[in-house]
Amino acid sequence: MHRRILALSGVLLTGGVLVASPAHAVSGGTASPAGYLARITTPTKACSAALIDPSWVITAATCLAATDTGAPTENPTVDNGAGFTTKLTKVIRRSDRDVALAKLEKPANGVATVPVSGTAPKNGDTLQLAGFGRTATEWVPARPSVAAFTVASVSATEVSVTGSADTCLGDAGGPALRQVGDHVELVAINSRSWQHGCLAVTETREGSTDARTDDLTGWIRQNTVPTPVSCPQGAVIWDDMADGTLWRHLHRDPVGGTPSWTEPTTSSGTGWFGRPIAGKDGVLWDVHRKYDANDPFGDGILKRWKWDGTQLTGGNQVGNGWERYLTPEFRNRITVDQAGRIFMINDQAELRVFIWDDAAGWWVNGVGQVLDTGWTKFDSITAAGDGVLFARTPNGDLYRFQYDFGTGKWTQRDKQVGTGWQMFSGIFSPGADILYGRGSTGPSPWGGQDGPILRWYRYSANTGSWLPVGSNGTSVGSGWNTDLHATAAPDSCRLVS
Repeated sequence: MHRRILALSGVLLTGGVLVASPAHAVSGGTASPAGYLARITTPTKACSAALIDPSWVITAATCLAATDTGAPTENPTVDNGAGFTTKLTKVIRRSDRDVALAKLEKPANGVATVPVSGTAPKNGDTLQLAGFGRTATEWVPARPSVAAFTVASVSATEVSVTGSADTCLGDAGGPALRQVGDHVELVAINSRSWQHGCLAVTETREGSTDARTDDLTGWIRQNTVPTPVSCPQGAVIWDDMADGTLWRHLHRDPVGGTPSWTEPTTSSGTGWFGRPIAGKDGVLWDVHRKYDANDPFGDGILKRWKWDGTQLTGGNQVGNGWERYLTPEFRNRITVDQAGRIFMINDQAELRVFIWDDAAGWWVNGVGQVLDTGWTKFDSITAAGDGVLFARTPNGDLYRFQYDFGTGKWTQRDKQVGTGWQMFSGIFSPGADILYGRGSTGPSPWGGQDGPILRWYRYSANTGSWLPVGSNGTSVGSGWNTDLHATAAPDSCRLVS
């Protein structure tokens, strides 16, 4: 088929539905009972789609426009015809074919999804094409229909099909399905056709073209399934108490957020009245607070310790002038990322990074590197990966940033990912976009009684979603109001590519 074949995005005349019951739409088709068929509507047009995950539909890229951040520009909505209505919040378009993924604002739990095949269609295959588009007798059907088509040719990105009639306006984005045993699999997405046989179309040329999806399974998974996380030894968490003792805890399941712990029986040190911050490879930084007249170190001295598997060693002075991070205003404006870089917001609103050279045993740049300015709008920063920062405003809005030290550029800036985070007196991370929040109250994971708890969250940057879904975190510990600070080794967890 050549470029004069008409696109199938339909001009909107009435509302559409994502159905979970029998329905009617491809010209010459029959009623379709599939619950995964979807209709997307905007103020100007309507398209079809297929639900491939409770939170994601796949459709034609020509159906949806998006901003540079992926936000849809036309206020698209999806309706299930049984009371479920939601908006689309994110669009991920392919540049090589007419395919896009769209994220639902709330998941369509309980509605059937269709699996995506990883096997290419072949000449002569029979495919079932479905959609909500115009039929031979209806302008805007309320329900979708399905019809059989035969594969005429297959290219690297498209499938040409023929049938008794063509796909019509409004069918764009609908699924092309192949029967496999007792179920169907998605192999392509309706893209364009001559619209032969559609109501009010006099075109005599025939044929429809679909965009292949069978070779996009990796791309679909990358964008719709949270990236796997590995925490081989669990998450190491340090906390200091009012009496100056330091304790080393191990959360055994930071991946799933179950309340499974190895608790210390004795403290790992005394004199910890300052601000401990965990680093990589067992390093523990101490923004020191002088505890008595015999203490040779003054307020704001930075000391470097290292856990050797049984105890902390070192404790040498490696800096000074860090006393602002002992104050309530600045104590949460310092953090360490997976690579061991110290990020801090200073009193000039700068975000600075300090990098330690293990080989030289000293700083790469003793005064730090300015990455950005204007950061006093954040009262807390938490590193949660390689160059990943979660920054909180005083009203509880949470933003995600990521800095690429290879290119020297931000790959993500000011992406709002949450609200209500002002409930926490401290937020810390073992890496891999996992966050712990302390200082709030809730049900204890042991017995359910209300009290101070530790909440667990896991963010997926590729899907833009949180675990657990739709809740205020998972309670993984109780009694976390008795410590002064808590900090997790930032290299405990990593994303698995």
